[in-house]
Amino acid sequence: MKLKVCIILPKLQIGGAEMHVLSLLKEIDPSRFAVSLMCLNPGDDRMEEEARRYVESFVTMGFRIRRCPVSLAKMAKFLKAGRFDVVHCHLPPADSIGRLAGWLAGVPVILTTEHGKFLWKPWYYLVMERMLGAITDARICVSRDIMEIRRRREGTPERKLVFIPNAVDTARFRKPSRDRATVAAEFGWDPAQPLVIAVGRLEPEKNYELLVRAIDRLRARFPSIRCLLVGDGRCRAALASLVDSLGLASRVTLTGARADIPDLLGAADVFVLSSLKEGLPVSLLEAMAAGRGIVATSVGGIPETIRDGESGLLVPSGDLEALAGGIGRLLADGELRARLGRSALAEVERGYDAGRIVDRIESLYEETYRRKVKS
Repeated sequence: MKLKVCIILPKLQIGGAEMHVLSLLKEIDPSRFAVSLMCLNPGDDRMEEEARRYVESFVTMGFRIRRCPVSLAKMAKFLKAGRFDVVHCHLPPADSIGRLAGWLAGVPVILTTEHGKFLWKPWYYLVMERMLGAITDARICVSRDIMEIRRRREGTPERKLVFIPNAVDTARFRKPSRDRATVAAEFGWDPAQPLVIAVGRLEPEKNYELLVRAIDRLRARFPSIRCLLVGDGRCRAALASLVDSLGLASRVTLTGARADIPDLLGAADVFVLSSLKEGLPVSLLEAMAAGRGIVATSVGGIPETIRDGESGLLVPSGDLEALAGGIGRLLADGELRARLGRSALAEVERGYDAGRIVDRIESLYEETYRRKVKS
């Protein structure tokens, strides 16, 4: 008998958690699982079209906070009619509303994946999490750092915490569709110029201001340095203003959200994470899969993934000199860059490839279902 699984997301858009879910949908065994995807609201058309190829059904709820009871009832009705065995929720508010809907529908197994720390949760959110814990069978944490926060701050029993890291489709990054020269031409750059890239939401916790200032520091040493900031978010206007004020408009490009990440990573020399806090960023795994030289701050789940001096360089969070120094070291030493890139690729293939990670999630679905049904 196939287990019927409903995965619930706020919406499909370009982001780490969403790319993680897409990677898993491609790999899950259709002979053992019948998977449906529920999104609270419409998202990126291309991503939705891709997701439809891997699921038995795709539904968008049209969720609105002001009509939460109506949306909750609609979700529960769908889950009950579908006779689902497992509900697996990702990201707020889908992780809370989805679990409630699953409980109301009588779904036997209710899971959530914890993609971030959410240290900024207000007190009422923490109270809600403690209440939802009673109806949650397992909370998958993408880093051990997140596991500890869930246990200590939210009182989640250890038996309900499961460490399964984020996944990446490593094959997608092995052969970019465009070469470095073609990518450089798009931005009007010489392919011989050193290229630094960062991929992620333009949000305060990513601390891209520090990266822009690091590029400013490095231009005396590397006069032709170029940088791509790939993503969108609340800090875009402030970052654009900073780039202009430092006279970096010809060097630093804010690209907005992009779907061609494998091409952009393949064209870059160094990938940078300047974050103040992180879970386990999918963008880091993608850079590892692309075999890039990596400089990242030593926060969250990053030190669990990158071994300093072996598969990348780790620097203290918020340290401009250390960040600029790490980037400069990799730009100046092609052999070191290549060695770290090879090690990063081997590490991500060994521990984070989507095929390996989905095996662990499938086992969790089956084992939890068997335990619940027997009890």
